[in-house]
Amino acid sequence: MKPFSKFLSGLALLLAAGTAVSAKEETLGLYQDRRVTINVPEKFNYSTGRDARGIITVKITDPNLKTNLLVSFFPDPDGRLAKEDDQRAFVAETTQTYAEGSVEKGYDFKDLAPHTGSGMYCVFTDATLVRKAPLPPGEYLKVTSGVKAWAGGFFLFTLLSNDTTSEEYQAGMKLLRESFEEKRPAGPPI
Repeated sequence: MKPFSKFLSGLALLLAAGTAVSAKEETLGLYQDRRVTINVPEKFNYSTGRDARGIITVKITDPNLKTNLLVSFFPDPDGRLAKEDDQRAFVAETTQTYAEGSVEKGYDFKDLAPHTGSGMYCVFTDATLVRKAPLPPGEYLKVTSGVKAWAGGFFLFTLLSNDTTSEEYQAGMKLLRESFEEKRPAGPPI
């Protein structure tokens, strides 16, 4: 199996052409009148891109490139991922490649416990990189992948890192739990 970081290389190329800025709060228009705010940590790099299907993806990296966070947004007007069982099935389906190439060879679902909405994730260790030191540039030992859902939408995330205890990794997880929140325009409800 290819290392996890190479699995996402096409998406990385898309985002390299996106907009890169350094800011505290970013607002991203998703679809219709839906927007999310992202509280980008100071000195972290932020870029966005849209693929040919219209899928919007955000990439956030720390200044030392110890982590690489990719978040792709999807509409969910029917609430397909509103329930925990549906989220679990979706995460298992979308991370199957990671599970198969991991040391774990399976799923250990964890509750994301976000401020708003709900979500879950799994952490995988790339079996092809376990005994490599130093790791090749741009490759990561750990992949944390999951979903965060709210009324009308969800995002799929992948956080690449070499460990799950670093300050940078913890900042990425905090961002997933406490940020990426929908802001609706003021006015009467529809």
